[in-house]
This record gives sequence, C-alpha cells and structure tokens, in this order.
Amino acid sequence: MGTLNSALSQILFWGLLILSTACQTIVQSLQFNAQMTFFASRVDPAIGGSYMTLLNTFANLGGTWPSSAVMYLVGQLTVPPKCDAILGEDGETVREVCIGGRDAYFPLQLGLSILGCLWVMVMKKRVQYIADLPDDAWRTHIGEVEEDENGETGKERGGGSMEMRKGWWWRTKKGRKNA
Repeated sequence: MGTLNSALSQILFWGLLILSTACQTIVQSLQFNAQMTFFASRVDPAIGGSYMTLLNTFANLGGTWPSSAVMYLVGQLTVPPKCDAILGEDGETVREVCIGGRDAYFPLQLGLSILGCLWVMVMKKRVQYIADLPDDAWRTHIGEVEEDENGETGKERGGGSMEMRKGWWWRTKKGRKNA
C-alpha cells in the first residue's frame, strides 16, 4: 500500500508540474503576442524597426531584472535553521537535528503581489490614458512641417505630437491638469 501511495504521489506531482508549466507557457505566449501587437500598432514608420527593437528591449529589461532582485531578497531574508549533531544510543550513529529557520519566499511572494495589485490600482488610469492615445501621438514627425490653426505652415516638427506634448507630459510635470 505504501508503494502505491508513493507512486500515486509522484504521478500527481509530476502531472501537476507539467500542467502548470504548459499553462505558464501558453499564457506567456499570449502575453508576448499582445505586447508585440501593441508595439506594432505604435511604431513610427519613419524609424520602424529601430523603434520596435527599443520597445522590445525595454519590455525585456522590465521582465528580467525583477527576478534577480527577488532571488537576492529571498537569499537575504531567509533565516537558516540551527542544526546540531546528536550521537545515537549506540554512541556511533550521528544524526542531525535542525530547529527553527524561516523561508522568505512565501512572505515575499505575498508582499510583492500586494504591491503589484496596489500599483495596478494607482496607475490604471495613467496607463489606460497612454494606451488610448491616438497613433499620431506616438509618431516622431521628423521632417514634417507644422501647421498652425490658420493653416499656415511654419517650422519643422519633431519630438512627438502635440497630443503627447500637451497631454501626458504636460499633466505629469505641469500641475496635473484634468488628470
């Protein structure tokens, strides 16, 4: 009976591990496709592939550095158990008895999950505003001639559209008008 329970436990463990890994891979692929679709819709045709590469680089950096920071924190916050060697009754057998210790993974997981949820609640409107900007707001407009309200041409444009300059940047740096 003991071997049957052990075999069943192993099958259940490995089955759940494989299922979990498969689900993670599917979700990761869906997220990557959504991210690339968003980037492709925002790429400025004037600089094309360079801009797409830059956006993807920032996304990759944003997704990789947190794991290093979390692993460092787990290592720093984990308290190892205190272990002592105890001689057995026969005087020769040594067994190790460990007491105490604390693994920091689960408290850190909980704390950072709460922090992530708070970030989503606080930044949701700002992120949605940036995502809803028209395609023109993401363009560099290099070499285009700017027109004023009367239709007269003036100097060359550059550095983003008026929506971007007077919208997101203006609201964050100049008093948060109508945020």
